[in-house]
Amino acid sequence: MLSNLNNSLLSYLTTQGQAGSTTSGNTAGASTKTQPLSQGALQRAASTAKASGAVQSLESGQKTLGNELRAAMAKAGVKLSGPVEFSVKSDGSVSIKGSDADKAATQAFLKADTSQPSFASRIATQARDAMKLSTSIQQSAAISQAAKSAKTSGGVMSLYTSLMQQTSSTSVVFSLSASGSSLTYPGSLKAAA
Repeated sequence: MLSNLNNSLLSYLTTQGQAGSTTSGNTAGASTKTQPLSQGALQRAASTAKASGAVQSLESGQKTLGNELRAAMAKAGVKLSGPVEFSVKSDGSVSIKGSDADKAATQAFLKADTSQPSFASRIATQARDAMKLSTSIQQSAAISQAAKSAKTSGGVMSLYTSLMQQTSSTSVVFSLSASGSSLTYPGSLKAAA
């Protein structure tokens, strides 16, 4: 069964043109120390046609959300002195970072928000979409990196599994300031407005 999975993975990589030649570097499964996903592998995975469309859609949504949130906060009399960061981790936990005054004003605004859907739910939806895209990008990067680094087909799966375990604590950060907004996540190509 595992042999069939390895062959399917290698077959997929070959058809995607990512199988590359093996290197004399790490052999998967031979060492418990696996190098993390390289930034280059993440950028290559994020720039594929499928990921690019999703990245553009996410960027567009981020810009719209940032503009509408700033306008609504200004209308409610909330003025940010610096950036406020909404961080959503893969386990679902959310944190807001910023100056005490900005953080309190933002939390009060979100609590009083009656728009449908609310800004809090729109931020959560954006984070969920970014997390899905990030996972997809990281999986593609891990497949590519494992195929290039492993010496055997069994090693590809072992290295892929190890690389993906290192990415389990990822987070998405939506940053909002008086002049702009940005969205960062593992594999993002600086989606900023």
